[in-house]
Amino acid sequence: MITGNFSGGDMKNRNKNSLTVCFFLAGAVVILTIGYQIYRQPYYEAERRNKYEDQIIEAYLEQKENGNPEEKPTEENPTEYLYSDVGEYAFQGKMDCILVIDKINLKKAVIRGNTLGDNEVNLSRYYFVTADLTQNLGGNYIIYGHCSDTYGHSFNRLEELNIGDTFYILQENMKYYYRIEAVDRVLRSESNPYFQALKNRVTFVSCEKNIAAGYTENRVIIVRSIQTGKESIR
Repeated sequence: MITGNFSGGDMKNRNKNSLTVCFFLAGAVVILTIGYQIYRQPYYEAERRNKYEDQIIEAYLEQKENGNPEEKPTEENPTEYLYSDVGEYAFQGKMDCILVIDKINLKKAVIRGNTLGDNEVNLSRYYFVTADLTQNLGGNYIIYGHCSDTYGHSFNRLEELNIGDTFYILQENMKYYYRIEAVDRVLRSESNPYFQALKNRVTFVSCEKNIAAGYTENRVIIVRSIQTGKESIR
């Protein structure tokens, strides 16, 4: 039988070492928790924003389904939505349509401002906006959207789209189907030839997330598509 002979000093040292380890582990847990919260903050914000945008979309669809008249916005009386409890998500203008791209799990409102200045403000708040104030789905309907660094937010996953992929747009109780026919990456200064006056087209425009090798600035991603069909959803 083996017996141990531990002095009071040994026991104190053991207790001291145990406390040191406990404090170290507790500190590590706190640091990791804070770090994770900082890392997740953009995702929390994106989730809150998407939740409220989903509510706007739901209200839009319900209004169209019920045939409720829509008040036309003016310079003096613009349409504005403000969700102050989750930050400023105001936009000037009206919801023009809803874009749905199942491949990248995207469902976003497209806003048409009362002025081009409105569109710039709306775009800075990570809404999708129309390129101008008049073009409709019968022409080349251009949609601008920021590329977020947060996965799944805004046009963050636009680069995953390929020729042949499909999506649809909801507008005025109609569902319009599209197929992607071209995906290009060009400098902004060289992008004008990609915005031709075509019929029944939709074009997405956003920046690349990172500067590509051999370039000194971000290129724009231009995704062009053609309408393949439409149906009433009323």
